Amino acid sequence: MSATRVWSRFSVKNSNGDVINLKIVELPKERFEDFLDSYMTFFAKEESSFRASGVSNSAEAMKELRQVLAVRNSEQSYHTVICCFDNDDEVPDIIGASVMSLETPEKIMQKKTFQRTSPELKKVIEVYGDLLATYDMLKEFNLERYFVDRGVFVRPDYRGLGIAQELFKVRRMICKEHGVSMHGAWMTSYGTQKAAERDGWETVCEVQFDEHGKKHGVVFENGPPSCKFMVARIDLK
Repeated sequence: MSATRVWSRFSVKNSNGDVINLKIVELPKERFEDFLDSYMTFFAKEESSFRASGVSNSAEAMKELRQVLAVRNSEQSYHTVICCFDNDDEVPDIIGASVMSLETPEKIMQKKTFQRTSPELKKVIEVYGDLLATYDMLKEFNLERYFVDRGVFVRPDYRGLGIAQELFKVRRMICKEHGVSMHGAWMTSYGTQKAAERDGWETVCEVQFDEHGKKHGVVFENGPPSCKFMVARIDLK
């Protein structure tokens, strides 16, 4: 792997008590396709809105989603980091990842459409788009810009070790480096909600999944009772 920026080095203990040394780094260009594979497997197939909208059960929708993600991650406003073993492997395993993007009023006003969109992807855009319209962070906090979540995941065999919380800590570091005072996200799983709470995030808006599902004709299963919009305040000093 080519030299890349290291944001964090930390250690965790697995269920056997073994110490595992990890690091969080910028996504190397040569690992981009591997990152997409991991995102599609561990986020797109598990995230509540994607599952409720049937995206993970549609090969067409999953293909389109991968294409959209590839395009979006090429934008300068996107920032992606991965968690991997802290060793000298040239091709490190991707244990987890965090994707965020910088939102501004100008960017929000830019309407981007994707032609030949599958019904399932149209549905998830409807379901998640309604959440985005529910809470306007720029307006509520009188902001000119803020970082918004675009997905965070940890491989199942490494969950429960505090890796997601460390990814959130790195998000704070990225915000601070960019001079951005707040970061916001719709947290749709127990894991991300708990990790964010441990990192000091605040819940400022909450939507019940049952009500949201009835509104859009979908069913949310095997998740928390509500989706929470949570914010992290960044100390820029």
